Amino acid sequence: MARWAVGLAAVVAAVLVVSYTIFAVAYVVGGDAAISDNWVGFLGAFAMLGGLVASLVAFVLAVVAKVKHERWALLWLPLSLFPALLAVVVLAETFWME
Repeated sequence: MARWAVGLAAVVAAVLVVSYTIFAVAYVVGGDAAISDNWVGFLGAFAMLGGLVASLVAFVLAVVAKVKHERWALLWLPLSLFPALLAVVVLAETFWME
C-alpha cells in the first residue's frame, strides 16, 4: 500500500506542476482573458479538483500503510500532499475566488 500511496501522490504532484505551469504561462502572456472560459482555465480547475481527490486516496492509503507499520522512505509525500492541497483550495476560495 505504501508503494501505491507514494506513486499516486507523485503522479498528482507532477500533473499539478505541469498544469499550473501551463496556467501561469498563459496568464503571464495573455492576462485574465487567456485563462477564463477556455481550456486553460478548465485544465487548472480539473487538475486541482482531480488532484485533490487522488491525493485523498493516496492519503488514506498512506495512513493504512502507516497503521500496518510498512516502512517506506517517501511516505511523507502522500501524508503531506492532501493537507497542503486542501489548504490551498480553502485559502484560494476564501481570499481569491469570487
